[in-house]
Amino acid sequence: MFRGTASYYARYRPGYPPELLDELAAAAGLDGTGRLLDLGCGPGTIAIPLASRVAGVIAIDNDVEMLEELTRAAPANVVAVEAAAEDVDARFGTFHLVTIGRAIHWFDGSRVLEQLRPLTPAVALLGDSLDDSEAMSTVLEVARELLGERPPMRAPGIRYEQALAASPFSDIRTLRVVAERTWTVEQLIGFAYSTSFASPERVGNRRDEFEAALRARLRPMYRERLPVTAVLGRLPA
Repeated sequence: MFRGTASYYARYRPGYPPELLDELAAAAGLDGTGRLLDLGCGPGTIAIPLASRVAGVIAIDNDVEMLEELTRAAPANVVAVEAAAEDVDARFGTFHLVTIGRAIHWFDGSRVLEQLRPLTPAVALLGDSLDDSEAMSTVLEVARELLGERPPMRAPGIRYEQALAASPFSDIRTLRVVAERTWTVEQLIGFAYSTSFASPERVGNRRDEFEAALRARLRPMYRERLPVTAVLGRLPA
């Protein structure tokens, strides 16, 4: 589903605001010790910036190309593992914190969160919404018109607070910051190729047609202020 997207993901997907990661690290008590588990890690959008806050990171993804991008940039205390989130169990050991960024909608979320119960006291779900961005929404609209409906997710409408409230990690704290982003047309084309709905494999030989449609629809520049959220769930005392 994400085949061929990894290099675009690493270059064009927005990272998480440093102030949000600072707040999360403080709320989760990351102090340079213990381990972090990052599920659906992609090219390391969470694993790499949080690596300095823990002794070690296990970064898990089932896409080899994403893991290759991660290992090019990751510090020595980050270990990449090819696996599905549903494969994680006691063999992986215990963790101070588990993070899932923009990915739980691709998992069997309730199963994964239940399996994490004996492994960690806390899980953080991080992300933002395409619906909040005019630029990204326009890219999705063009892709839908040319390529059809986006590939189905396991839980397309999942809300982080609800997912954690229904899980063992029901003691919830929501952290939110506003990120300022600037997009050019070229950056948005690159962003499109980082997604499941406009992956290079899905666009195929319609690439010129797709890019022409984007250039015709997009404005030359977008400046946006968008909420980015981290929902931290803990096992109740």
